[in-house]
Amino acid sequence: MKQQKTFSCWSGCIVFGFALIVAVSSFAENKKEAAKALIEKKCTVCHSIDRVYEANKNHVEWEQTVKKMVGYSDQMNFLNQKEKETIIEFLAQRKAPQVDTE
Repeated sequence: MKQQKTFSCWSGCIVFGFALIVAVSSFAENKKEAAKALIEKKCTVCHSIDRVYEANKNHVEWEQTVKKMVGYSDQMNFLNQKEKETIIEFLAQRKAPQVDTE
């Protein structure tokens, strides 16, 4: 009987772990989609979305770029702090497509 309880406990842990992985993955995907939508809404006010996605910058470079772009806008609250962080985090984590130079 004790062996059956141990097996049941482990199987419950495995199911819980799998559910947690699915939930975290779903949350991450929703966060990514929200970041893309925000970028498309805000960044395309001035230029094409391709220009944003073709840039290959690190976190610090994206911080500088976003700060500069907000400065160009007529509104100092064009992006709130959370929106800035969302955009910077998303863009810094993705890789721009490599351009073939041949």
